[in-house]
Amino acid sequence: MKTIIYVLIFFFLFLQSSVILDTSGSDAVEITVVAVGDITIGSNLTPTIEKHGADVFFEGTSSIIQSADVATAPLNTSISERGEPDAKRELRFRAVPDLARAMANAGFDVVSIATPHIMDFGVQALEDTVTHLEWYNVKPIGAGITPTAANSPAWLEVNSKKIAVLAYLRGNEFNMAALDVVASAAYSQMTRAVRDVDDAADLVIVWLHWGKSEANTDAQQSTIGRQRIFAQALIDDGADLVLCQQMHTYGGIELYNGKPIIYGLADFIYDTYSLQYARTIIPKVTFVGDTLKSIELIPTLVDNPSVSFPQPMVMKEYEPIKDTEKRKLEDTALETLKDYQQRCAALKTELIIEGERGWINSVNTPQ
Repeated sequence: MKTIIYVLIFFFLFLQSSVILDTSGSDAVEITVVAVGDITIGSNLTPTIEKHGADVFFEGTSSIIQSADVATAPLNTSISERGEPDAKRELRFRAVPDLARAMANAGFDVVSIATPHIMDFGVQALEDTVTHLEWYNVKPIGAGITPTAANSPAWLEVNSKKIAVLAYLRGNEFNMAALDVVASAAYSQMTRAVRDVDDAADLVIVWLHWGKSEANTDAQQSTIGRQRIFAQALIDDGADLVLCQQMHTYGGIELYNGKPIIYGLADFIYDTYSLQYARTIIPKVTFVGDTLKSIELIPTLVDNPSVSFPQPMVMKEYEPIKDTEKRKLEDTALETLKDYQQRCAALKTELIIEGERGWINSVNTPQ
């Protein structure tokens, strides 16, 4: 009789543990997403890569990139040693193949190549870019050697949750003849694509690259106004995070129906080392299921003063040599967060500064 009782007790405890395990796989799973600004690396930086390896560009930020479940960026260059330069473009960018390996080592999972300079060296360089990234298991989106490939989402799986990532390019300066291999940010095309993946995906992320930068703040706000029409429509149709990148432009974050829209992360790595914004932020977005929990804003310097090439660095993790340098760095971090706080406030989003980090909570602000 005692044996039967022990067996029943064991069976009951087993069922309880099974229920607990099942709960861990529910919609309560947290998913973190890190996004950075444009990565534009061309021939000017080839000597640096030959001397140090392309990993050197990511040494100051790889810990943040690797800490996310999903890390993503717009790659504003091809990765190739082939192709003919586009004679119509004043600036042309093409990186050596080592960049693909370095981006994988840094922790990137998916990159948008729906960017203004992806076709600087034609279809051959585009094909090589896709091949090099896929070889290192970094998923390219937004461009491909066929229209179907260009418009297909990347699918990722995190804790048994499916994540779809799409990317599009919009810009008058772009070579329209290449739009069959680069996903065009046409309103109906984007919204339809989001609806198509929404049922199968637990989380939908969309990159929208908006072309040229604007020279002044008023013009930037006007462009954000135009972007909002697209971005909000994407969220209405099922997107959970919209990343509206604009060349060299630094924006803010809007919460729309509880979903984040991030406007302009400026340059993360820029080939000519001539930057409009030497300070930016890296947003780390945390979802519980498909519900926004919080956004951590990480102040970042994109011009490490101790090296002669672009190397972004997280200000908190940089080890200054002198106390005076440390105080200056802390002041710079605070200034960066305060500036971003004002940009978010213009979009009716509250950013709270705590030490050397900024935070946006999940409360939806009134529109």
